[in-house]
Amino acid sequence: MKRLMALATGAAVLPACSGFAALLGQQLYPTNYPWNQNILNAPVATNSATFITRIGGAVTIHPDWGEDSMANGSSPLYGIPYNVVHGNSTAKVNVVIDNYPGESDNVAVPIPPNAVIEGDYQNGPNPNGAGYNMGQRGDSHLIVWDEDNNIGYELFGVARPGDPLTFNEVAHTDGKWHAAQETVWNFNTNSFRILGETSADAAGLSILAGLVRPDEGLPVAQGGQGVINHALRMTIPSSAVSQQYVYPASHMVNASGIIPLGTRLRLKNTTQVNNLITNMGPQAQIIAHAMQQYGLIVADIGSSMYVTGTSASQNSTNGISLLWNMSDVLNLTMLRASNFDVVTLKPIVTSLTPTNGPAGSGLTINGQNFSGAAGHLSVFFNGTNKASSVNVLSDAQVSVIVPNGSGTLDVTVLSGTNETDNVSSSTNANLNAPIFGYGTSAVTLADRFTYGSNVAVRPAILHTALGSGNFIMSGTNNSGPGGTYHVLAATDPSLPRTNWLVLTNGSFDGSGNFSFTNPIATTNAQRFYILQVP
Repeated sequence: MKRLMALATGAAVLPACSGFAALLGQQLYPTNYPWNQNILNAPVATNSATFITRIGGAVTIHPDWGEDSMANGSSPLYGIPYNVVHGNSTAKVNVVIDNYPGESDNVAVPIPPNAVIEGDYQNGPNPNGAGYNMGQRGDSHLIVWDEDNNIGYELFGVARPGDPLTFNEVAHTDGKWHAAQETVWNFNTNSFRILGETSADAAGLSILAGLVRPDEGLPVAQGGQGVINHALRMTIPSSAVSQQYVYPASHMVNASGIIPLGTRLRLKNTTQVNNLITNMGPQAQIIAHAMQQYGLIVADIGSSMYVTGTSASQNSTNGISLLWNMSDVLNLTMLRASNFDVVTLKPIVTSLTPTNGPAGSGLTINGQNFSGAAGHLSVFFNGTNKASSVNVLSDAQVSVIVPNGSGTLDVTVLSGTNETDNVSSSTNANLNAPIFGYGTSAVTLADRFTYGSNVAVRPAILHTALGSGNFIMSGTNNSGPGGTYHVLAATDPSLPRTNWLVLTNGSFDGSGNFSFTNPIATTNAQRFYILQVP
């Protein structure tokens, strides 16, 4: 069922994050998957303040996990545990899917003999089963990660063969494993749910990929990775969640709010927030820095600003390897919803290098939000003419080969694919419909490209302030041939001409007089350079 900024004033320089989400040395999802997208420089969304107000600015971050200790006996585990198996040798078990068989990956699951389920006791299984009556296991998620193949099996509403009831509160008498839903994620690929279908998470997302785990969040000196390189899973109340989803989420819920599942929040990088982080313990600091660089993804309905984690990390034999210091982690409660922004990850084009050239030549597109497209980033000339050889160099640069065309036109970047949601009850469920992705860059003067060959004209120096919008060029060969010219300026004349800023266009009158199409501000002795528009 699957298919394939500048820092704020007073902000600190954050610790560098290298690598991506690692579980026992393996990366969960390719680098360009949205969970792994660094959003430090993403613009703040226009509706950010409205969304934060709806959540409640004074609401504090709540780490939704706790200690894992056999000494706690029959106290339920707090958080969502996961199990590590060797899929090439672990026997697979058929699971009966009760609630969403048509929206599940109905395949056998390599369940280990001593599998830990959400809501189990800290010293062993909770025999009361899945559900919400007294003593039951609640959502009862079962997360199994196959280390041999980097595949995750995620189920919710799980009932063991010996549980008295299934998740539907039906007498459990067939001696089989049951679950409400099953999703299988191949973390080697950029995979999503079919639009509109659920996963073991309400938003149609992977749970394991967004958990806060001690093997990442503990400092290196304490045995951890010392950095979290992925977004974190969070919940907000149904009163705040809308009946929509936004990429990377692909499933809606029936709710009454305004915030789509999949919305991305980012902890501010300001002096105030960084002072708070400085006063935290080392584990809380690592988690907070992940919130600044990768952010939080609204993945489910639950308590407000609850960030989901696991109480322990597992080793390759499914034994506990690392535990949190919760006295340290709970320093995160210093942070409030008002310390966060909602960001927009729609692509932005700020300039082209070069701004003109022939078909078949190389073009670099400069801007923002080019990563996280999961392999679905396209570049179009004039809206329909698709460029080839799209290569995402970074979140801020993409290179392409210019397609056939003529004249001056706009170059836009599309993050996502055109897809139809035929499952959701709401026709407006996909916020970016018909695109499943971040959307298309806005058309601006910065994205204009002109076909033809670059014809350079000898540079000249302006000796007087612009004033009326016209000036007389000095030097030789300043009359130039007829036609239109770009007016460029460079603060550093040693830079390649293609990196200079296009200020406006203009033309010569044949006597050395050059007129601007639009007046521009200038200062005495500012250097201007003229480039003919073919």
